Amino acid sequence: MDTLQLTKSQSRSTLERIGYGSCGSVWADSSFPDIDQRASALVLKRGDGLPDRSLSNEGEIHRHILSTLQTTGWDSDSLGFKVNIPLYIDFLQPESASWANILPRLPSHFTACQALISERIMPMPRPARELIVECFWTGSEDMNEVIFSDKRNEHCLLRPYLGRRKTLLGKGEEGPRRSMLKPTISLRNYPLHINQIEALGLPAAEYASAMADALAFLLWEAQIDVCDVEFVLARPRSNTGDSQPHLGSRSFTPGVLGPHSLWILDFDCCRKLSMDGEGVQLAVERFWRNDPFYPTPDTRCGEDVKLWDVFSDRFLETSRRIMEGKDEAMRQLPRQFISRITKTIGVYTKGVPL
Repeated sequence: MDTLQLTKSQSRSTLERIGYGSCGSVWADSSFPDIDQRASALVLKRGDGLPDRSLSNEGEIHRHILSTLQTTGWDSDSLGFKVNIPLYIDFLQPESASWANILPRLPSHFTACQALISERIMPMPRPARELIVECFWTGSEDMNEVIFSDKRNEHCLLRPYLGRRKTLLGKGEEGPRRSMLKPTISLRNYPLHINQIEALGLPAAEYASAMADALAFLLWEAQIDVCDVEFVLARPRSNTGDSQPHLGSRSFTPGVLGPHSLWILDFDCCRKLSMDGEGVQLAVERFWRNDPFYPTPDTRCGEDVKLWDVFSDRFLETSRRIMEGKDEAMRQLPRQFISRITKTIGVYTKGVPL
């Protein structure tokens, strides 16, 4: 992947802000003629977010994860459904020479800062966006084309919340939240709750299995606490080769979304994890602290119980494979992790004891 695509050598057009989070703003080249044809695209994440968030830590953890994937000898292709990890490309300091050719493509008041350049996760195509609006937006149908033509909504990543159900209102249905509904909808980082996933007939159990594999790898191979890591559903890579970083090898059942992949991103809050009881306790807190991507044992219906069983059973099986050859104390950590999760339902809110 060539960082020239972010410089004035590639285009004089302004880079487009495609996202913004606590760690900083995210920019990409939108001068391609067709978003569906973009390949090997990059994003520039600027460290212009909250002062307590560290983009340099994100870069360090990102490199560590990819290095672990390459050096552990763990045969990821033997495990389940594919989970993509974006390629790490470069890290810029304020004094980096690259800024001279990048700043002309950013708003004029911007200055050089720390920035992480990585592979872009390509958003869902228009048919998938139309489906989400048609099924789950309760506003006026007259606004549909406005939503679809809003360029910001092209950058649609779906956050699969397997651990939370959402009260849904039908078209024109009255309810206590009806007066609070926004006149339009944002499809950036759209939360897709488990009952929405079920309503669309998407493979929730496959997502749960993939998340279990990813969590086991990050905890026991990369040995990080997985604090605030994000999972999104997006397009698969256009290059189907196995050289790019990923876990697993199987594709999800396409369903109504068409071909799509699960990606993991946002590592700025992660820290190294000790392989002992104290580390397990910290990982449990991080599990409950995160947005509700994972199924949880805090279940209120039979389908949620089944999904937690799929997730926990898969997590323990993958962890067992990872821990082969380790000492007995380490081999016990995955079961301690699952046990402590079931014993701490309702104890933590965003990682803080109640």
